[in-house]
Amino acid sequence: MKSIGKCLELYIQKVQEHTIVMEKEKVEFENGKRHLANIMGWSPEMKVTQFEIDRAIEYLFPSGLGPRSRPVMKPPEEILVQLNKFSFNDEGRPTDSLFFTLRPRFYGLMSDIGLKTQRLTNYHDERMLNGLPLPKPSEEFNLGGSMWLLKDDLSKKLNERISDDMYAQLILAFEHLVSLPLAHLEHGFIMEYRTGMSAGTKSELFGPPIPDVELDPANNVRFAVGTGIVKRTSVTAKVSDAGTGLYTVNGLPLSAYQAIVSRENFLAPLIITDKLATVDVDVQIVKSPGGVSAIPRAARHAVALSIAALYPDTKNMLRLAGLLTQDPRRKERNKVNQPGARAKWIWKRR
Repeated sequence: MKSIGKCLELYIQKVQEHTIVMEKEKVEFENGKRHLANIMGWSPEMKVTQFEIDRAIEYLFPSGLGPRSRPVMKPPEEILVQLNKFSFNDEGRPTDSLFFTLRPRFYGLMSDIGLKTQRLTNYHDERMLNGLPLPKPSEEFNLGGSMWLLKDDLSKKLNERISDDMYAQLILAFEHLVSLPLAHLEHGFIMEYRTGMSAGTKSELFGPPIPDVELDPANNVRFAVGTGIVKRTSVTAKVSDAGTGLYTVNGLPLSAYQAIVSRENFLAPLIITDKLATVDVDVQIVKSPGGVSAIPRAARHAVALSIAALYPDTKNMLRLAGLLTQDPRRKERNKVNQPGARAKWIWKRR
């Protein structure tokens, strides 16, 4: 008990020291904001936002350094290490039962997962015993395109250092919670610890949008025309429903492209969505400075957009495969006094 009392005294002392440091840094931050407003000519009554502060620092201190090496001016809560604070009773004992676990927030999260799992299981069993129907999951509960937070991100969120074994235990507990029939009732809690896998998982796509579906008045067949751009090459792809599997590029069959990689790129959207021999594809090259690699990749993107327009149920499948996201890469410019973008002159001693 005597050693525990000393630990509590040391913790209280550290909390007091941390509070003094934070108050001092907050005062300096407010003074810095006033000086910055004076330099930029802002009104003293103006409420300066963090975005305006970042823009002003970028303007006053232009630098070619990396993002992590550039000067910043942010609140001390975002820069300094935060200290977990706990409450104590009159006798000096912590009110939180997880205080002595060394990872109170992590084990508190594990306890919350266990309680929610038990609550959902009991509710499910009660509904089944009474013969009542189970609540139907909403359309919003879709874990596709998202993943659990990584260990480093979870450590920042909890403000605690966790090991690989602890992270594995947490993921197993979450996976068990998600596997329950009524897991959609805890949708908000689950998605709080998940993140999107890529920029393509958002509602808006990077690049040309999904085209509209049109109807051919001649034969009463639906079709969609998508646009694909890779570097300086741009193509359009017309995908017609109820086809026979005809695939042409500027009126030529795929046999004109002898490289296997090129043919795989042309047929990738059809293979993923299982639409081979069910649609007709007509690719027209609008601008073609590219070769056997850029044209197939641009056509792949255009065909994927058209298929997503004709068959909305395949949109999620194509998005997870990355076929609905435009390739933003461009040819790298040549460097001054160098033979190429990355090539260097051969150094010879003589």
